[in-house]
Amino acid sequence: MKPKQITRIRPLTLADIDAIMQIQSACYPATLLEDAAHLAAKHLESPASCWVAIHQDEVLAYLLTHPWSSDTPPDLNAPLPPTSPNSPIHYIHDLAVHPRAQGLGLARQLLDAALSWSKQQTFTHIRLVAIAGAEPFWLKQGFTPISQLNEKIISKLSAYGPNAHYLEFSLK
Repeated sequence: MKPKQITRIRPLTLADIDAIMQIQSACYPATLLEDAAHLAAKHLESPASCWVAIHQDEVLAYLLTHPWSSDTPPDLNAPLPPTSPNSPIHYIHDLAVHPRAQGLGLARQLLDAALSWSKQQTFTHIRLVAIAGAEPFWLKQGFTPISQLNEKIISKLSAYGPNAHYLEFSLK
């Protein structure tokens, strides 16, 4: 009998950045790719809230998150500004699953890790920008569109590509 393949979720380390770059390249168009230095900086901003999914001894999915203080989403492929120690928002910066690992439930497992961590903190909401057709996935997870979009938010969303949607999940 073949042994069952086990998926592990563990904290992301800087040694995972090369694998993350490969996953990102397999998932997104070139216009949405972020460079390794900015991804590493986002991880260093909040290392306790970034994870990878390992399946068959290979990193096949990742989740980068961080505290966030602003009503507008962060700039894509740019350094994060300092956040308040009491930031009310847990921001999901990027969740990606390599195409050959889709259907294994890795995204849900990573999201569960983020939700568990969020509930241990003082956050009131989780926010994200759904890109590249991901909005239906996030809506199924209980996220809802943020209805009050001012010009600054709309401008920032345009950098995330066509059909970018600003969503949130209430932790209250």
